[in-house]
Amino acid sequence: MRKNFILVLFLSIIINFSFTEAHGPSRQKVNQTVEINQGLDQIWKIVSNFNNFKWNSEIKDLSSNGNEIGSERIINFKNGSKIKQKLEKIDKEKKIVSWRIIETDNKFLPVNSYAAKIFLKSKDPKITQVIYKAGFYRGFMGNDPPEELNDENSKKKVTEFIKNSLVGLKQIAEKN
Repeated sequence: MRKNFILVLFLSIIINFSFTEAHGPSRQKVNQTVEINQGLDQIWKIVSNFNNFKWNSEIKDLSSNGNEIGSERIINFKNGSKIKQKLEKIDKEKKIVSWRIIETDNKFLPVNSYAAKIFLKSKDPKITQVIYKAGFYRGFMGNDPPEELNDENSKKKVTEFIKNSLVGLKQIAEKN
């Protein structure tokens, strides 16, 4: 009887340990919106140009091999970091552009499996709402990540990047 109790206790500890330790990172999401005092078509010309994503003040320059689905661009940042992205979708009718990061510098943007999209909505003929959504996993995929690669820091860095990008887009668009 005692042996059975010890065996059941031991197995329950192992099973509980396995389930709690097996859980990896959860998918994070960041959604930001900005209204721009410019018509939908003007904003679409800017956001649908995969060759020209220079809205973020952290960006030094970029290179791209096209503006078609499957095209790739490398974004070089002022701090020396680089990110490589792949264009996934351009939907002119629905006004959606989406891309995925295929290589990143975790010091700048500590993420894995990052996918983003921007879509536009016309508020009236002179105001466009820009919605920027990103989904990703933290920079460290295992358990017990270092602080700079954990969920909180990854989400913070992505939020900063998106906010900075939307502020820059608004400034560029409203100058025209």
